[in-house]
Amino acid sequence: MGASAIIRFCLALALATAAVKADGAHWSSGDYVDSYFRYYNGHAPLPHLRDEKSKALFNHLIDPGSIASIEESSVPDTEKLRQLRIILSVLGSYRAAYNAAIIVGEPLAEELTLIQVYNLEVTGAVADLMRISPDGDGAAPAWATLVEGVIEEVGNTQRYSPEQSNLMADAIAKYYPAIAAALPEDERRRIRDQVLKLGDTNSAARERMKRAVLQVN
Repeated sequence: MGASAIIRFCLALALATAAVKADGAHWSSGDYVDSYFRYYNGHAPLPHLRDEKSKALFNHLIDPGSIASIEESSVPDTEKLRQLRIILSVLGSYRAAYNAAIIVGEPLAEELTLIQVYNLEVTGAVADLMRISPDGDGAAPAWATLVEGVIEEVGNTQRYSPEQSNLMADAIAKYYPAIAAALPEDERRRIRDQVLKLGDTNSAARERMKRAVLQVN
């Protein structure tokens, strides 16, 4: 490897890890934006779990503590909503990027699973806040599409292991009731129809998911 190539590699590695704060620190919405645009602009690869430095970055990306720190902060609920919506937007972009990478053969099913689980968690947090501080933003169709997409992924046995499918199913069961409260009836009906398409299953996690969806529809 020539000197210039080494310099470029070191620069890319530095940029990839620059957004990672000290251990125990949580990301702000701005950190999520910075992380995604480092990837988008070609300065860093998609965070993954195959080496420790990238794993540290990925763990920040899906850290529930970042959401809790926003929820528990002293800023007004409208500001909490603004920050969480930014994070949701970034997670949606990451989800699309991981999906595209898998299509071309990258081994990122575990990462995509965890991104989708976290995406549902953040969506549930936003839905909870909207009930406290109503501030509709027309996001219901996008949320319904997210839930439908994850339900479909639960049934994708060619892409995901049983354990990964179960993680997503349990996330639907846990967070969908909060999300459903912010969805109009026609969106809830679409999601009910989607979960019924899975048919019978001997997976306890899938049955929990189906019950959670059907109980609120």
